[in-house]
Amino acid sequence: MRPLLTIFCFLALFIGCSSPTTVSTNEGELPPQGNLSSTPTPFDLEHTDEATYLTMSVHVEGWVGEKRNPEKFDRHAQIVLNVAREAHQGGAIFSFELSSEFATSDGAKAVVDELLSLGHAVEVHADTGGVGTPTLEEFGNKLTAKFKQVQDLGVTPILVSGICSRGPFVEAAIAAGYKVTTGIVEYCFTSLDPMYHPEGWDIEACPSPSECHGDPDFPLVKNATPWKSSDSSSWLLPNEDGNLLIIVGESGATVKCLSEKVVKKTGCKYQVDDIEEYANLAETYVLLDEESVDSKCCVFSTTMSVGSPPPEGYVLSLVDSLSFLIDDGRAQWRSPRQIFQKMNGES
Repeated sequence: MRPLLTIFCFLALFIGCSSPTTVSTNEGELPPQGNLSSTPTPFDLEHTDEATYLTMSVHVEGWVGEKRNPEKFDRHAQIVLNVAREAHQGGAIFSFELSSEFATSDGAKAVVDELLSLGHAVEVHADTGGVGTPTLEEFGNKLTAKFKQVQDLGVTPILVSGICSRGPFVEAAIAAGYKVTTGIVEYCFTSLDPMYHPEGWDIEACPSPSECHGDPDFPLVKNATPWKSSDSSSWLLPNEDGNLLIIVGESGATVKCLSEKVVKKTGCKYQVDDIEEYANLAETYVLLDEESVDSKCCVFSTTMSVGSPPPEGYVLSLVDSLSFLIDDGRAQWRSPRQIFQKMNGES
């Protein structure tokens, strides 16, 4: 046996099987790759080292009476613009999603023009569909009206948020011309065929959006990977031929609620702990992306509501907390339209 072992070791050293063979290449040229898997998946061919996409939905909630009260609208508009300016200062792209009350106020056009000049997106926050079970025609007409309200401000929206419903919210969004939705919360489950209800979930415990507004409790990979659907009764199931892109991310909690464990007891307040949790969550998405071979992963989507104003400097600190990911090219801000184009292979 010893002579055979000696011969084997000599051959091993001679052909270099104990270490990888160095292949000479020209600068910028990749060395040839062997077949790393006997059963490659389609995703192997699509995988790239692109950065994780970051997006922030800012729900511009309507203030009661602001359409009739210019001073009230101006106060609200100033909050919106302060958020936009701080985000821009930090290099971020936010998606400002307008309620009807805000979008149809006399001063809305000037606000939208400044948002666009700062590089932000302007979309629709519908906040509708949560009462009863609207028909497709009823729901579609409401979403179409909101689409036109923003379109009249000089923007063609692509995204609508706030549409979870027992009715056909996916079909209604598509009929109204939208391509993307965010803001998926537990109430969205109420439109599903019972066979698709999550295990242990009780529809009777979900009577309204306000009482059933929590995190849908998906695994991280589902939160991070957008998918398409055309059917409200089965929207949980990805459909490559679907016409509405669903982005989940950290739905169910706005940024100021990220660090609170028991929201009903403590309330949600803007605080440093939320910024730390925000950065930690973003890194979790980036780490998943760096291990994933799915070309649609990953998108880190979060939400703010204005509403009440964040403290001065808070948004800038929030954005700056991700600089360790952005500066290294591991994450980058994108608008809803840019994300849609990426998911459709258009960019």
